[in-house]
Amino acid sequence: MNSKMKLVAFLAIAAVAAAGLAAQGILPRLCCVAGEYTGSHILDPLPNCPAPASESFTMSLYQETGCGAKVWGQIVDRAGNVREFKGTLSLGPRGCCKFTASFSDPHPVGHVIEMTGLFCRVAGKWGAKGTYKEINSGDPCRKTGTWHIRRI
Repeated sequence: MNSKMKLVAFLAIAAVAAAGLAAQGILPRLCCVAGEYTGSHILDPLPNCPAPASESFTMSLYQETGCGAKVWGQIVDRAGNVREFKGTLSLGPRGCCKFTASFSDPHPVGHVIEMTGLFCRVAGKWGAKGTYKEINSGDPCRKTGTWHIRRI
């Protein structure tokens, strides 16, 4: 058997083994995080800018069938402004999942907010915390910040 045939045989055996482990539930799977969340965010303090205040919001989070990697939803701030976001989940450490998402804010045009974080189960409920970055905000005091959410 030449080396190419050995590689093909090895890959076939590995695929069958992985499928068997997945069927037994041994392989890790993505977090099933769809649901309603409440949370808050705060901008990082910057020199020559007013002290930032924490702002609350709610989040409706949807996930592709079978707890897949694609997520999307809406963030509603205290004033009732709705922001639609899209993102992804990937495996993270200790049974948690990494989260990345972004959404556009129409004012000013080109204003984008990118979020990253980690979803983990705490006391039986999903929660997440992370950071965000504002791009083209038009406000020099709005650059980066932190956020956290907890399932309702």
